[in-house]
Amino acid sequence: MMGTFVVWGLTLFSAGVFILCDSLSTNWAKTSSIPSVIMVVVLSPLAYILFGLLASRVNLSIAGSLVNLMIMIGAVLVGLIYFKDHVTMLQWTGIGMGVISIVILSVASVPK
Repeated sequence: MMGTFVVWGLTLFSAGVFILCDSLSTNWAKTSSIPSVIMVVVLSPLAYILFGLLASRVNLSIAGSLVNLMIMIGAVLVGLIYFKDHVTMLQWTGIGMGVISIVILSVASVPK
């Protein structure tokens, strides 16, 4: 049971750092903010270290899928809330399918 919490913690924290780096990169690209790009350079290794720790506990296919799907959902939320992006109905459909994928992958990857 504790292993499941560790895996989910690493998954969420890893995805969160990747989302933060993506957001800071976008902020730098739109505003030329030097502190944003410095934070990306500092945080990127942490994101990959966390992902490596996650991949050491679960299959790479599961770790990569879960983290990348969470990055996609997080990037959409940051885009909508912070950058005022617009999402079409077809894109919402894809996001919904991503959420369903996370549920299926997480149920299928629970250690027995």
